[in-house]
Amino acid sequence: MTVLAITSQKGGVGKTTVSVNLAYSLARRGWNTLLVDTDPQGSVGLSLSEKARKCKGLYDAVNSGASVEGMILGTRLPELKILTSGKPHGYFEAVQPGIDGVAAMRRVVDELRGRKQFDVVLIDTPAGLQGITGDVLRMADAVLIPQQAEPLGMRSIPQVLHAIQSLRAGGSALEVAGILMTMVQNEQRESTDVIRELRALLPARLLLDTLIPRDPVFIKASAVGVPVGLLYQQPPAVAHSFDQLAAELEPRLRLERARPNEHEHTKLMD
Repeated sequence: MTVLAITSQKGGVGKTTVSVNLAYSLARRGWNTLLVDTDPQGSVGLSLSEKARKCKGLYDAVNSGASVEGMILGTRLPELKILTSGKPHGYFEAVQPGIDGVAAMRRVVDELRGRKQFDVVLIDTPAGLQGITGDVLRMADAVLIPQQAEPLGMRSIPQVLHAIQSLRAGGSALEVAGILMTMVQNEQRESTDVIRELRALLPARLLLDTLIPRDPVFIKASAVGVPVGLLYQQPPAVAHSFDQLAAELEPRLRLERARPNEHEHTKLMD
């Protein structure tokens, strides 16, 4: 099982949109996927359903010491499950004395690892690198960094990479799965210039080939509580961006299927 954190230094980069749609694409590609919401605002629940917003979730397990068994929600896609944020107040306000939040969070993550039910656990984190996001990064195997394709956004990348380097220096095995450019506007020179400059500055493997465009369809999908691939009977073009992203990330997350014998072929007819 691979634990992938979705993290950004600043808000407004489409982090939750990436989390929901990437989880859906990974599940559609056959990987048993758990999407975990650690954002106290409950962004994943807000994006998906009223039921998800009202259910117990991660922080209920963290604050009470309870198992996440029974808190994991199924979806209409058997390979995709959701663990909402639940009620986070105890974690941040120390309502329950004696709870070590980091240790309690690690207990939940270790429980998920021990279940061996999932191929990938995808964790949507709050913006920034401190607090709960820092805790999650210490427990994750890899991090995906969504980055808005605008000039100001470039300034946060060195901070994120420095923070990850510091975690690794402290003993973490955290790997960078990649930097994902979001809200790309191909018709805006400033947007495409950012991507070109980053490709020239960063190691080739660091910046992913997949680009997520700015598109009003994301707002529509969030409003009705579905991934963009389920918004219409015929998936919009932007949905394929997440299929491409899932395919690009699979080897980086060590998601490997058993290879068929190279001499065997699938026949069109028996």
